[in-house]
Amino acid sequence: MFRRRRTSSRTKWGIIGGAIAGAAALIPLIPMIKRRGMRVTTLLKKDHRVVSGLITTLQLTPRMNGMVRETLLDQIRNHVMVHAQAEEEILYPAIRNVVAHEEQWKVDKSYHKHQQVKDILNDLGTMDPTTDAFDTKFAHFKQMIGHHVEEEESEMFEILKQRMSTEQQEQLGRRIHDRKVNLKARRAA
Repeated sequence: MFRRRRTSSRTKWGIIGGAIAGAAALIPLIPMIKRRGMRVTTLLKKDHRVVSGLITTLQLTPRMNGMVRETLLDQIRNHVMVHAQAEEEILYPAIRNVVAHEEQWKVDKSYHKHQQVKDILNDLGTMDPTTDAFDTKFAHFKQMIGHHVEEEESEMFEILKQRMSTEQQEQLGRRIHDRKVNLKARRAA
């Protein structure tokens, strides 16, 4: 049989000290990590993943937990509304400025998709989250938002990467971040 060795406190503190030293070595990298985090595509992808997680959580929540499902729907609605408004006010006009006239339809299509998503969210907000009708409408919402995210990340983000410098993408990310903070504060008030 194997015998468990006793670890001396000296060894434990050595391990802890090594972990602290390793973390301290990463401190100079934080500004670079933060800059990458402010790139518009990184920021918006993070939003997409948060909403996707909330959607999955709501779908996995049993119907009998209607209040929990309502709370999750409110969180989804808040995230989506803030995200969509920031994109509509900042991202889409920026993309419109860098695409050729014959590509403007892509931006128009995104505005239209946002309106459809908002309409479905408003409908869901009036429904009982414990019903079949809610689940059906919510499945439609999930499909619609998934399709929109896929198009946005494959088409719009590629346009940004190809036609904007890293600095421009970071500046756009900071503007969107600041606008979202402002919108969240207003929604909370």
